Amino acid sequence: MKIITSPAKLMNIENSTDLLRTSTPKFINEAALIQSHLKHKSPKYLSELMEISAKLADENWERNQKWKPTPTAKESAPAMFAFTGEVYRGLDAKTLDKNAVDYLQKNYRILSGLYGLLKPSDKVMLYRLEMGRNFEFENYKNLYGFWTEKVTELLNSEMKKNEILLNLASNEYIKVVDRKKLNHEVIDFDFYEIKEGKLKTIVVYTKHARGLVVRFCAENNAKTLNDVKAFNYEGYRINEEKSTNTKLVFTR
Repeated sequence: MKIITSPAKLMNIENSTDLLRTSTPKFINEAALIQSHLKHKSPKYLSELMEISAKLADENWERNQKWKPTPTAKESAPAMFAFTGEVYRGLDAKTLDKNAVDYLQKNYRILSGLYGLLKPSDKVMLYRLEMGRNFEFENYKNLYGFWTEKVTELLNSEMKKNEILLNLASNEYIKVVDRKKLNHEVIDFDFYEIKEGKLKTIVVYTKHARGLVVRFCAENNAKTLNDVKAFNYEGYRINEEKSTNTKLVFTR
């Protein structure tokens, strides 16, 4: 079983761990190629591309100038600990034990606009480049054109026969995986809050729940879909009526 999530815009490279030996991302040369184009883009371009404030654009322009493929320990952090958005608050990797971290190193991958696909231990520097932005470089109209084949092939090579892929990524990121060429069944997820008898989606809770599922799988050494269906953190329960063979629905 493999699990994938999106990355996060929020990052902190001061976060680290003694439980993982850091590694170099598989697609570091591809990341360096993207950065070689990104580095020459002005703060104004970055602001328009990512729809961010001038202050954030300046900050990310500086990050692009400092980025390098072989950063020092001080300049980088393992991916699972570097991202700090809502998914990663749910995952809360820094409080996991060695067995749980080992489980995630084997089974968990993070999609990335810059790095393609990351293992928990892969060293990343501060960056911002969302997969869905129309960043054009060389002959590519966007990042999907650059990454889809590479990411899908890598997932295929890492997964064993009959393994399933748990999709806990956002729509923006899962689009980079070519489901027709992926030789494995993908299981999607929905999370709902029950308000006045109706099911409601609240984005921030959905993001948090995705991280909670990753944590649950790690802490319970989940190996089968039935193991995942037992997810019950923070009041969530499987809704068998709404779930299907390829989608698990949890409500609370």
